[in-house]
Amino acid sequence: MAILTNNRLRIGILSYNLFFYFLLTVIAFVFLFPFLWVVYTSLQYPESAGQVPPVLFFSPTLDNFRQVFAEGEFFSCLWNSIIVVVLTLTANLLVSLPSAYVIARKRQRWMMFLILFLQMAPWITLLLPWYIIFKNLGLYDTVLGLVLSNLTFMIPFTIWLMLGFFEDVPIEVEEAAWLDGCSHLGTFARIVVPLVRGGIITISTLGFMVCWNIFLFPLVLSGYNTKTLPVFVFGFLADNQLDFGPLSAAALLTTLPVIIFVLVNQKYFKAGIAFGGGK
Repeated sequence: MAILTNNRLRIGILSYNLFFYFLLTVIAFVFLFPFLWVVYTSLQYPESAGQVPPVLFFSPTLDNFRQVFAEGEFFSCLWNSIIVVVLTLTANLLVSLPSAYVIARKRQRWMMFLILFLQMAPWITLLLPWYIIFKNLGLYDTVLGLVLSNLTFMIPFTIWLMLGFFEDVPIEVEEAAWLDGCSHLGTFARIVVPLVRGGIITISTLGFMVCWNIFLFPLVLSGYNTKTLPVFVFGFLADNQLDFGPLSAAALLTTLPVIIFVLVNQKYFKAGIAFGGGK
């Protein structure tokens, strides 16, 4: 009787595990399918790409990537995206980290509510004011203008997420540094910031993904000189003849830097996300 009960228990556990992994496989496939479809389309010839029903068996080609590279704007848009993202992340950390630290240590609840309120505002509500201001100040179609527009949502987002990391740092660690003669600024830079390194990497990874893929602000606030990669990809949709092959190739090339960046920082990124969920 005991052996029969154990066998039934093992069968139940095995069935549960099989169902669990099957469900995970289905969910992963649903999320990966759009990316796999972009890869599939980018390797087809123009006459087969976008056909309905799709062609399952075909001879792969790299002509779509060659056509994207032949576009003179690709590398300039790539450089613009890199410059905008790097400057945005740098300025965001310089402003947001001290702000989040002060709010966390001073327990300014009203400021936390204000930051949360700023996070609720739709980005599109800022688009027209930014356009008018940039036109009058000569910041339209400039890198500085794109960086400032990105900071409007990156700074509240970073401050809100970093509050939990700074609150988790024991105040006794800072007091020990003060007793040793370290200044408040030195304590923040040498003691506190290294202790929240995981949070900084998490914020930088999320910020990189958001700033790299943001489309609405660069579409309206940038011109020929500061066009970014998402706007460049949109150019293939704006043509009179929609060519799915080069469009998919351009989208894949735009996505690769984000994938590489996340894979490089995935260790700290997962630890930071887990910490944030625990808080």
